[in-house]
Amino acid sequence: MSQFEIAEVPRTAAAAPPTFAFGDEQMADFLARMRNAVLATNRPDGSPQATPAWYHWDGQVMRISSPGWTLKVRNIRRDPRVSVCVDDQLSGTYVTLFGIAEIVDGPTVRDESWPVLLKYLHEDEATVRWIRINADNDRVVIRITPTKIIWRNAVR
Repeated sequence: MSQFEIAEVPRTAAAAPPTFAFGDEQMADFLARMRNAVLATNRPDGSPQATPAWYHWDGQVMRISSPGWTLKVRNIRRDPRVSVCVDDQLSGTYVTLFGIAEIVDGPTVRDESWPVLLKYLHEDEATVRWIRINADNDRVVIRITPTKIIWRNAVR
C-alpha cells in the first residue's frame, strides 16, 4: 500500500481500452524512464510558472537540480506548493505529483544532484556536466515530497 494518496483519472470515452492498476512498482518504472518532468510553481501574482526539468524519483521524494537564481527557485522559496507532471507523449500516460518543495543548498547539493545526473548521463559525462553546471557554486536541489499523486494510463 502506498503512503501517498494515489488516484486514477477516470476515462470518459466509452470505447477506451482497459486500464491497469498503476501501483508503486508501475509508477516507479514509469518515472525511472528517461523523460523530462514539468515543474509548476506559483508566481507572485498566483499564476503558474511551468518549467521542464530533469528529475529523479526515489520512491519517496522527487529531486530536480537547478541553478539557485532561477524563477522557479525564487517562487518555491516564497511558496513551496508545487506540482510536477511526467508524461509519455506517445501513449498519453502521465503521473502528476502535488506536494511541498524544499530548496537544498550547501555541501549536500552534489550528493542530492548526483542521482538526477546519473539518470540521464553516464558517470563520466555526469562528472563533466557537474563541473560545468556548478561552476558558479549556485546549484540547488528542489526536493519535492508528494502529498497526492494522480495518474492516467492511456493509449491515444
